[in-house]
Amino acid sequence: MRETAHGSVFTANRPVMMAAAFHITGSRDDAEDVVQSAWETWSRIDVATVHNPPAFLSVMAGRLALNAVRTQRRRRETYLGPWLPDPIVDDGSPEWAVLHRDGLGQALDFVLSTLTPEQATAYVLRKVLEVDYESIAEVVEVSPAAARQLVSRAQRAVTASLGTLHGDQRSRDGAALSALADAVISGDVMLIAALLSPEATLYSDGGGTVNAALRPVHGAEKIARFLVGIAAQPGVVLVPSVINGSAGLVIQEGANVTTTISLRAGLDGIVAMYFVRNPDKLRRVQP
Repeated sequence: MRETAHGSVFTANRPVMMAAAFHITGSRDDAEDVVQSAWETWSRIDVATVHNPPAFLSVMAGRLALNAVRTQRRRRETYLGPWLPDPIVDDGSPEWAVLHRDGLGQALDFVLSTLTPEQATAYVLRKVLEVDYESIAEVVEVSPAAARQLVSRAQRAVTASLGTLHGDQRSRDGAALSALADAVISGDVMLIAALLSPEATLYSDGGGTVNAALRPVHGAEKIARFLVGIAAQPGVVLVPSVINGSAGLVIQEGANVTTTISLRAGLDGIVAMYFVRNPDKLRRVQP
């Protein structure tokens, strides 16, 4: 009976824990390791002594993810080119259902990756999981007042990079992506540029193993020419997909997935684009 209770409670909360761990780490492997570690700890706890299992498990996932991202940031110091969160394409898998349902997308996860591990963790626990500040303080090992400051600073960084998050952001991004795909197919640089914010930035993550821009591409016209060059390659197929909970495209060349694309649409056009080309990050994206 005890094992059944442990398993059923954990299974019910697993998708939330996966989404939280991924938002903090930006890595599918790390998120899965976090949830596995959480299960090993949870399986030894008396469920009857836990007042609020969902909150308890969320806090546990946050603490483990914070430890993971602290280690991960050391790995990123030698990463070639921009580092982007892993693309997780919606295939109907229940374990990632929450990630795709929240619609936050790679845009937010990328911004979180630029914050301190403590800021990112505090933001996800508060804004995504609605964890109280006292529990957040325990996770990041600060006072409740300092935890509030971490969330506030993270929120300012998110707003500065992405603007205000809207409930219809996925629809906005999807419409922008559809219009952009049509424009790119036409090959008209000025038409493409008109869909982009003048201050738009394109990030391309190749991990140092495939061709990718080693520095972000800034400006509407430069990005437009970059996109036309990609579209001109023979055998490229664009497949609309949901990536990390937001609108995206999977690029196939023959039988291989070579790139995933997602974006963030603002009031004056597309403000950011995210190209993942690193084969290690694409290995679980099915053609």
